[in-house]
Amino acid sequence: MITIRRTVVEESTITTPEEIAAHVAAEYRRRTEAAPFKPGDQVAITNRDGIPGQFMAGDVGTVMLCDPEFSPLTTLLGLNADGVTIQFPVKTANLRAA
Repeated sequence: MITIRRTVVEESTITTPEEIAAHVAAEYRRRTEAAPFKPGDQVAITNRDGIPGQFMAGDVGTVMLCDPEFSPLTTLLGLNADGVTIQFPVKTANLRAA
């Protein structure tokens, strides 16, 4: 079996601040809809690979940013061992819905 992949390039010109804002907003919506987790989702950490022991107490967090098209990491809001709220990147593959 042979898999053929094709990349389609679309070209358009946007010039006004309103057009740029509309383009960025549409891209944000597209990426957010495609992501496995949405901002505000509660997640559990299934593998602590790369997470210092003092971070992400309880192996849980709240999703702040998940854009797998841009990064394999999801930014979570959680607690450190001292009870301070922190944001920390965790591998998206190491998360599940809580």
